[in-house]
Amino acid sequence: MADEATDKSARERAKQIAEQRRAERRQRKRRCVLCNLEESEKNPLGPHPDGIGPSCRDELACQMRRRQANANG
Repeated sequence: MADEATDKSARERAKQIAEQRRAERRQRKRRCVLCNLEESEKNPLGPHPDGIGPSCRDELACQMRRRQANANG
């Protein structure tokens, strides 16, 4: 009986941890894999054609940001 109680409390704790991680993941901002710009209403992200992660939908603006970043750093 004591084992069942500890098993149940361990399962409940695991559920709480999993829900907390899911909530954190939902709140995290996605970034473009090419230019590192955060996703926003003005700059929505879409799938990259090569499947490497989220990337800017406006490819020309993304390329300009990458060029500026490379020129500055």
